[in-house]
Amino acid sequence: MVSSVARKELFELRYNKGVLASIAVFAFIFCVINQAGGSDIAVVLLSTMMGMYAAFGISGQAFNSEKLSGSLETMFCGPVELRELWFGKIVGTLVPALAVSYAVGVLVTALAAVRSAPITIGLPAAIYVIAVLPALVAAFIGVMGFIQLNFNARQTRILSTAVLVLIISLLTASLSLPLEGSLISWQAVAVMGAAAALLLTLPALLVNRLSKERIVLTSEA
Repeated sequence: MVSSVARKELFELRYNKGVLASIAVFAFIFCVINQAGGSDIAVVLLSTMMGMYAAFGISGQAFNSEKLSGSLETMFCGPVELRELWFGKIVGTLVPALAVSYAVGVLVTALAAVRSAPITIGLPAAIYVIAVLPALVAAFIGVMGFIQLNFNARQTRILSTAVLVLIISLLTASLSLPLEGSLISWQAVAVMGAAAALLLTLPALLVNRLSKERIVLTSEA
């Protein structure tokens, strides 16, 4: 059932062209203005933050829009369990968010080469992108999903705005960091990997605090 929900979310992305276009334009702009040539840390930072930005936009449709439209309430009448629905939506949002992350990484690397400041992707950075990044983005989607399902429209709007401002602030701040030629270390990857492993437990913990009654109640508030 989790895979069915995930496939449904991926299929419905075709109706979300406005959000996808805005994510693509936003990602392209930040890739172009990034000037940290020779640094795989730039690839790590931008791919992570843009993955979260993409997850932020896509999760709005997966969780909040379906909640407010009554689609989730209709699904609750079927055989799907809340936990299956929750994890299916996380997977369905994670796949396109990671696609954006990896596309950003490739674009940053390609643009750096065009500027004659090629980026050498070290093994620690590669392991981070393959193993740590998906866990961080999945945990972020879980947090956003919980916010959108557990709180009413006004509270969700306030919290979502705060999250968006934080993401954009971090992206902007990353552009001014002196990263020229710097490479990510094994120690940094180990720390982020441990943090990602802990954060990945958040979705499993948060779903236990949700109920169908709470979701329906806050959709009407």
